[in-house]
Amino acid sequence: MDQKIILLPALLLLIWTGIYFLLRGRMLSKGRQTTYAHWIHLSLADMFYNINEKLIFQIVISVTIIGMLLGFFIPGKVSQADKKNTITQAIQLNQQKEYSQAVLLLEEVISNNSPLVYNELGVAYLGMNNYKRAESELRKAVKALPHYGKAHQNLAILYTIMERYTESAFEEARAREAGNFNIPDHQLYNLPDNLTDQLGTRIFLAALLALGIYNLPRPIIMFLRQRRRKKFEEQLADGLVMISNGLRAGLSLVQAIEMVVQEAKPPVSQEFDMVLSEHRLGSSLGDALIHLAERMPGPDTKIMVNATLILLESGGNLPERFDTLAQTIQERRRIQLKIKSMTAEGETQAWILALLPLFLALILNSMNHEVFSLMYTTIMGWMLIVLIGLMEAVGLFLMLKAVKVKI
Repeated sequence: MDQKIILLPALLLLIWTGIYFLLRGRMLSKGRQTTYAHWIHLSLADMFYNINEKLIFQIVISVTIIGMLLGFFIPGKVSQADKKNTITQAIQLNQQKEYSQAVLLLEEVISNNSPLVYNELGVAYLGMNNYKRAESELRKAVKALPHYGKAHQNLAILYTIMERYTESAFEEARAREAGNFNIPDHQLYNLPDNLTDQLGTRIFLAALLALGIYNLPRPIIMFLRQRRRKKFEEQLADGLVMISNGLRAGLSLVQAIEMVVQEAKPPVSQEFDMVLSEHRLGSSLGDALIHLAERMPGPDTKIMVNATLILLESGGNLPERFDTLAQTIQERRRIQLKIKSMTAEGETQAWILALLPLFLALILNSMNHEVFSLMYTTIMGWMLIVLIGLMEAVGLFLMLKAVKVKI
């Protein structure tokens, strides 16, 4: 309890630091200072996601604090799981009568005052004919958990071997009485999460997760933008065909774009609606199309905008030109799909190579858990995991870039 009281100011300091950086976080956006939450709000609004700025701020600060707390408490849970695994291995060694190895494992976790550890140590020393030490450990087990039936039964066996029959009968009776009690695992293992253990690892992981989650909206927004732009490029050819058909039907270019807004699906309808809105507010149609190319900086969009600007200035057969643009975009799309199918094998190999170290780590952990567990139970191990993760990400990026063909 005293350790928790001592650690409470440090935990509050971590939380306050996260709140401070969230409140003071700044970034440049279009040449002026805006808050991080405001930038997220504007970025989502550009993609027609209308989310309140205050709500965004509350979500970001909440998940950052949750990530910080998770990072602080995860090492303790990992350590508990590792100790449970050590105890389980020791039990298996006792069952295999490899008592000396079981003692070596149990000595690593004996400081936890665990009834199960004391009992298994007693069994191991009993198997090694060290009766004095076996009695001492089994006595510790029943003292830590008086209704622990197995410990009483093992004491009865020990006293029978030592020809102390009165005490053996007494322990037999205690074992029968204890058989009526259902002991929860947390009492049997008694592995509390000491908040001061691995404090450096806890603080490092808390800061790492807080920083990672705080910056998580950036890659999410980049992913949403990329997905939206890709979908726009896929729909652009159909939109141009609709414009061409409208022009053939006698509509003006603005009216043909209005038809796309009404009949097409987002995001093509949304982006062309923005073009019309700018045009109605006084911007020329050419400037509105240039702004469209800035919002959707894909090669097909640039080709369409440049060709339309030339036609608006020099004149020409608009329906035929839009049909040609649509055919060009569709042909480029067909070639892209063909190239993607041809490079699929290279991408699969890149992912296999990237995931191979993970499978090797799992195999090494199962083969030599005692040594490999240092990777995720020490601060140096966590730092190595972060470094490995970064190198894996860079390697995967370079491999995927190598097999990508631009047209």
